[in-house]
Amino acid sequence: MYRTEFLDILKTQLSGQMHEGKIAAHLRYYEDYIQSKVRSGEEEEEVIRQIGDPRLIAKTLLDTDTGDDVYEESQSYSEHEAESSREERRSYRLDLSTWYGKLIVVAVAAGIIFVLVSVLTMALPFILIFAAVLYLISKWRKR
Repeated sequence: MYRTEFLDILKTQLSGQMHEGKIAAHLRYYEDYIQSKVRSGEEEEEVIRQIGDPRLIAKTLLDTDTGDDVYEESQSYSEHEAESSREERRSYRLDLSTWYGKLIVVAVAAGIIFVLVSVLTMALPFILIFAAVLYLISKWRKR
């Protein structure tokens, strides 16, 4: 069985028994899933065989459909896959409304000020000597 036949059977089984938006979302999910597996090197017929009978899938979808859900556009398989891989990576966000968030901001600002003052303190003698030399050169040229 090929992708188009699989999707046609699934659509036929769901038509008239489920909200059209949900049908489209399910079809889009299976189409994206099949395409992603084919892009990764698997044969289309093998992927469809692994998924199973579209009639059984339709029955399962209909049995689990409550009917009173407000329809929202579902994510495609590739978007879902990308989101789950993002969830695997840990990310930490600084909450500035907490005391430790504010403390971290103050500590970072103090560190930056300390570094700037340290650099200026080390560079100040060189700047003063350079300014004095320039002043002397300008006085010497005016003579």
